Amino acid sequence: MKSTEEAGVLSARSRLQMAYRVFKGAFFFGRKGLIIWDSWEMWIMQIFITPIAQIGFFAFLSVYLKYPLSATQFIVIGNALQAMSFSAVFAVANITSQDKWQGTLPSTMVTPANRVALFIGRAWFQVLLSALIAGAGLLYAATIFGVSFAQADFLALVVVVMLTAIAMTTFGLLISAVGLYMRTALIVANVFLFVTMLLCGIDFPVSQLPTWLQPVAWAIPLTYGTEAVRMAIAGDSLRSLLGIIGWESLDALLVMLSGFALFTGFESLSRRTGRFEEY
Repeated sequence: MKSTEEAGVLSARSRLQMAYRVFKGAFFFGRKGLIIWDSWEMWIMQIFITPIAQIGFFAFLSVYLKYPLSATQFIVIGNALQAMSFSAVFAVANITSQDKWQGTLPSTMVTPANRVALFIGRAWFQVLLSALIAGAGLLYAATIFGVSFAQADFLALVVVVMLTAIAMTTFGLLISAVGLYMRTALIVANVFLFVTMLLCGIDFPVSQLPTWLQPVAWAIPLTYGTEAVRMAIAGDSLRSLLGIIGWESLDALLVMLSGFALFTGFESLSRRTGRFEEY
């Protein structure tokens, strides 16, 4: 009995080690592939141009509409964080669609490698990129749009930005699962990006939404992240943000589990219908 238990422990440890190797390989290979495929100028533009374009549009629109300064700064902070969605959601959702276009999805799906580790590893680079985009947006908020960071708790701010990048990437992976069956997941990703701008407290408080829509807003991790970022800038400590951070983490976990279930279901369905090679 003891030897059987030890064998089970060793087997579980071996599986974890293999999953980690798959994750690490997928991360480094995916990062190199993306950097080789796209120029450094493209990455610099994505980090520094995307947030200023989005923030500037909504900030100047609020000025044109004669919003008070506090409302404009509310909008600036929200869009600084939401700008990460183009990487965290759109780019990650495109993983399966890109594999279809390149003709590598069938080969990827027949490999014995751990699916979760493989796709999370490929998405992890986008987590880092998303955090950089949000960081650039918050830098613009401080230097160009006059948002005061004098009382900000920067530790809390960094933790919230990183957590939100991870949480939104889980939504990207969930949408990516749809791409196993549909010809492309980008249609769903596009719709979701605009839904986040409408529901997640980016340009106006969630409390101003219709009552029936507010639970939908709080089902998206970005809603918690946006609220927490504003609180951290206002001076709330990491300890005081543990509640909202906990809810965001739980939301991200539920999204990840839903994405895994969706991925498994669509993988089985796509195998039966031959959708892996449809583009």
